[in-house]
Formats: sequence, C-alpha cells, structure tokens
Amino acid sequence: MSASLPRVFRISGWFKLATAIAALLMSAAGGYFVMGESRLRLRVMGAALIAFGIIAFIDALISRIILDHDSIRIVSVTRRQSYRRGEFESAKVDGGQVCLKKRDGGWLTLPGTGNNALSVRNVVDAWIKSA
Repeated sequence: MSASLPRVFRISGWFKLATAIAALLMSAAGGYFVMGESRLRLRVMGAALIAFGIIAFIDALISRIILDHDSIRIVSVTRRQSYRRGEFESAKVDGGQVCLKKRDGGWLTLPGTGNNALSVRNVVDAWIKSA
C-alpha cells in the first residue's frame, strides 16, 4: 500500500455537476433580488445568495481527502485539518459516511466525496492497519 501513497480522494464528477447547477440556480435567484429590488436589505441578501453559491461550487472543486504515509489531511475552503495515522484504530461506514474511530474514544467523520463510501472505507482502514 505504501507504494501508492499519497492517495487523494476528490469530489466525484456527478457531485461537481450537481453543485454547479445549484450554484447557477442560486445565482439566478440572487440576481433577481440584486437587479429587481429597490430595497437595500433584499439586494444585500441577493448578493449573499450569489456569493454562497459561488463559494459552494469552489469548495466542491477544492475539497479532497489526502492519505499520506503517516497522516490524513482534509482540505476544503473552510478548513484544513491533519491527523496522524496513530490516532486511529479502525474505519467504518455509518449512514453513508466514513467514520474513523480514534484511540482516545472519539470519532472523526470524513466529509462525503460522492464516491463509494465502502471503497473509501476499505482504503482508509487498510491505511490505518498498515502502521
């Protein structure tokens, strides 16, 4: 397994497409309020809706989970977190999400990537156990 590291799980193509469509619809709705309303409050809310849609699409393009030799990194627009391999005991799928059991008793839920959760779990669990 170490020969194939680092392993990167990116957001799947269908999820990026769905996010692009949602961003377009949110921008259209926000544009209606920015262009068609005279009240400042509604214009500001429309601009916020446009910004939220664009940021969500950028997040879908940037987000990824990276398995290095001795750490797992979670990267997105809003967070960059890193955990050492020794912090985890195992991985499981719960409700379609990959969850990592920490040695101190807590859980870390990995963000969804739109990929097969069981496949991601198998790779991450093998990575944890290869320590």
